[in-house]
Amino acid sequence: MNVMWHRIFFSRYMFLYLFIVLLFHPDTIHSQDNGSALKTVVIDPGHGGRDPGAVGARSKEKDIVLDVSLRLGKMISDNYPDVEVIYTRKTDVLIEHHRRADIANNAKANLFISIHTNAAEGRCPSGTETFVMGNTHIAANMEVAKRENSVILFEDDHSTRYANFDPNRPESYIIFDIYQNAYFEQSVNFAGEIQNQFKNFAKRVDRSVKQGPFIVLWRTAMPSVLVELGFICNAEEERYMNSEAGKQQLATAIFRAFSSYKSKIEERNGFHTTSQIPEVEQSNPIASNEVEFCIQILSASRVLNSNSSEFKSYTNVERFQASPNMYRYIVGRTTDYAAAQENLKKVRSDFADAFIVCIVDGKIVPLAEGLKLIIE
Repeated sequence: MNVMWHRIFFSRYMFLYLFIVLLFHPDTIHSQDNGSALKTVVIDPGHGGRDPGAVGARSKEKDIVLDVSLRLGKMISDNYPDVEVIYTRKTDVLIEHHRRADIANNAKANLFISIHTNAAEGRCPSGTETFVMGNTHIAANMEVAKRENSVILFEDDHSTRYANFDPNRPESYIIFDIYQNAYFEQSVNFAGEIQNQFKNFAKRVDRSVKQGPFIVLWRTAMPSVLVELGFICNAEEERYMNSEAGKQQLATAIFRAFSSYKSKIEERNGFHTTSQIPEVEQSNPIASNEVEFCIQILSASRVLNSNSSEFKSYTNVERFQASPNMYRYIVGRTTDYAAAQENLKKVRSDFADAFIVCIVDGKIVPLAEGLKLIIE
């Protein structure tokens, strides 16, 4: 069977497999409770038991991530007694990938945090990075994904359970092309909070937010991230991650990110503000090669004048023609996603259904599509 026909066959086979999984395992696609509070978080220490994960000169990944995970969970429980903290493991045991996701899905968790340490062949770099589920930059991040996904090889029935998925064969990753993460935006938001805290609070090297085809993220039905605390193959970072101060600092950084993320999503679901966004009038949309963010305040089947009462006190409203008989009206154009989020909070005091969209090459595209263009 040549490569082309092999890929076609494999793609159809995996599509059928995915259909069966979704059909007979409805918990994997439950609708998350999007209420005003973040009530349940699942913390997933990677590897465990006979799977040591990455191995350094003096330590194993499975031990470092368990320690940091337990510290993180305690901080959340101590500071947010109303939040239920669930661990996929609290001891040195191997938990299969499918069970890790099932624990989160069955608990209808609002957030999933998988914690790992990094490794590399040859010259070992340094720094932290946080992954969200995605396939856009699969080649650049394939080695990390292959290493983290290889845990399934420790499972006795992995060939049957994962439909012959081989984490070391690039063609196996065709299945991830089918998947679209409904929680991509929220996952990116949380991942950004984590990297910000690693950089500014823990003073670690920032390797940014990235996308990768990780099995454990693929199967979770809530905002999910996979955190790489540092490189265990780097002698300096290994010492840091094994030190009391280092583990406490890393756990605290993730906790601070959790607190910020929790505060923002709860404010978004119940904030009250009367402030306006100062704008300068601009008559026509301007095409740009970079990704810009803006707030869509309404859509209409007719052309509205800039002084229309429907725009309330907003003076700089731009009009995009979405179709022959439909126009979209936006405000607050910016290249700063964080600024767009703040703008949205203010705009929603006047337009409750407002939401963020992106402008790429002069065209409006969905937010998730725009975000994929600005992260690695």
